[in-house]
Amino acid sequence: MRAVTVRPGRKDSLEVRDVPDPTPGVGDLLVQGLAVGVCGTDREIVRGEYGWAPPDRERLVLGHESLGRVRQAPPGSGFSAGDLVAGVVRRPDPEPCGACARGEFDMCRNGRYTERGIKDIDGYGAQVWCVEADYAVRLAPHLRRVGVLMEPATVVAKAWEQVERVGGRSWFEPRRALVMGAGPIGLLAALLGVQRGLEVHVLDRVTDGLKPALVRELGAVYHTEDAERVVSAVCPDVVIEATGANGPVASPRSRAPRPTGWCA
Repeated sequence: MRAVTVRPGRKDSLEVRDVPDPTPGVGDLLVQGLAVGVCGTDREIVRGEYGWAPPDRERLVLGHESLGRVRQAPPGSGFSAGDLVAGVVRRPDPEPCGACARGEFDMCRNGRYTERGIKDIDGYGAQVWCVEADYAVRLAPHLRRVGVLMEPATVVAKAWEQVERVGGRSWFEPRRALVMGAGPIGLLAALLGVQRGLEVHVLDRVTDGLKPALVRELGAVYHTEDAERVVSAVCPDVVIEATGANGPVASPRSRAPRPTGWCA
């Protein structure tokens, strides 16, 4: 089968090549790949700045934003042939830290976790892939066109979860949210904010085109003014930082570009 591979640590080593067909282990799903997303992390790996191949090989199969259709599922797994699925990216370390032992392995404390398509495990960027049933997420059939956004959406869902955990330690009834940045992560953050019934505002440098239109379609308000002015006017109860830019935020037009893919 064909797969998108790279040699981590070597710039511009990206190559589509033939690799052996996967063999499902006990409890694994065999999945036909339908789509794979590309984000800033993938770009860093291709540039040789990040990433680790499996211990016994030089090359890594890329792809952590996945969508596939189940070809084969083990009995009792809860999945059936034809199901749409996305694969979970991270796996806990073999000798779990406190966070991993409690199922919070996205908060791993010792760095021994592994990640599909990023760190020590091949990703989903192949014609066919396998995934443990416990690390597969079933998607409704009507999400076929957008299902590959499941993984980046979980980044934002985690951010909102943490916001609500922190707020829940005391009285917390947020009304307004400000999302800094209207890239994919920012737009997903705005979407989840609107779904929570909040008045959502989005700040970005782009003054026209697709970003403002998408924000309005989500039911949020788009801003391009100075950040301090927007904060003063909106008085947000929640701020989601999704610019992926270093430096001060006083003037969003002065930020140096940086790949998105994280938020706080």
